[in-house]
Amino acid sequence: MPKRELWELSDYACPIVGTCLTCAELRKMAGRVGLEISDNATDFELHGAFVSLSRQCARPARQVQKHLDRKFRRQIRRFARARGDEAVWSLWTELADAGDIPGAFWAVMRVSDASTGLLAQVYGEVHMLSHLVGASTRADLRRLSEVESRTQRLEAALAERKLVLRQAVAVWKRRCMELERDLAGERARRERAEHERVSLRELVESRSLVEMERDRAVLAGQLERMQDRAVEAEAQSRRQAAIIEDSYREESTLRAALAEREREVAALELAAMAGLRPQTPCGGACDDPLACPCPHLRGKCVLYVGGRSGLKSEYRLLGQRFGCELLHHDGGLEQSPQRLRQMLARADAVVCPVDCVSHDACARVKRLCRGAMKPVLFARSSGLSSLAASLTELDRSCQ
Repeated sequence: MPKRELWELSDYACPIVGTCLTCAELRKMAGRVGLEISDNATDFELHGAFVSLSRQCARPARQVQKHLDRKFRRQIRRFARARGDEAVWSLWTELADAGDIPGAFWAVMRVSDASTGLLAQVYGEVHMLSHLVGASTRADLRRLSEVESRTQRLEAALAERKLVLRQAVAVWKRRCMELERDLAGERARRERAEHERVSLRELVESRSLVEMERDRAVLAGQLERMQDRAVEAEAQSRRQAAIIEDSYREESTLRAALAEREREVAALELAAMAGLRPQTPCGGACDDPLACPCPHLRGKCVLYVGGRSGLKSEYRLLGQRFGCELLHHDGGLEQSPQRLRQMLARADAVVCPVDCVSHDACARVKRLCRGAMKPVLFARSSGLSSLAASLTELDRSCQ
């Protein structure tokens, strides 16, 4: 089967260069093909220059084509065996669903015997997908940046607490060493006192009773003071140990908060990827439900009680990405409790953020869900990431 040359695909040069080659690859190939570009040239200028070169039957276009053939040689071999528009389209759909759009796109244009109409149809798929990916990626990157910023603040707080803990441990160790030295000194003094007591016993016959009583009183006072100092040293050691235990508990709390943030980031990334993947609305009728690409919440209704009123549209959009209908009740600020009961009758599950809803509303939701035997999740916050984590948990429970 004759292969199509890159310069023969001039109508598709722009999507081929933009989809199948990264900006890093273009800058690396610029020197090999003899393209002179400035260091501050934009990605768009670089893209336009390579599109123009690809439309000419010359050495630069052959270099680009050779690079693409080497990069996507596995996909080219698969499409070379496809015969007819139906086989080419089926293979294109399989690779596109798996995320291998650049390799599949170049292989269709290069070696397949697809008709002109099918080439235009594949180009249309790539063109529209670039619009959807661009819009979704910007929104996801913005939310991911916010989550990363909060994660960095938590990590900074954790590092600060670790530093404080290390300093407290160092102070405690130094104080323990000082106390041990003091205790060793006190023991030495006790030993000397004991020796002196023995010596005094030997001198009893040679000294008067009054002198012995006076010396005994002095020694008893010294012994009492040494015992008081030992008790004080032990009490101070216990206080230092209590401070260290409090620091360890605070560190554990910060680690748990950081782990919760990481789980929310993972859930938000999964939700973003679910919004970018082309999904087959099979309605749950697949022969193999485990391999069904549809979300397990598809066709379900989730009630969100509380939260921020300014995020209602984002709440519903996030619910649509999980395939479910998301209802919103403000927890009693403007909507009545009777309205909450009516909306709960429609819902299959309930999510309630504990940071943006009253205690009475939380208690009412728990009581109504227990009476209706419907699952309820109490989210840690009213943010989108926390809602994404709750929907992910509900999606897993539907498996």
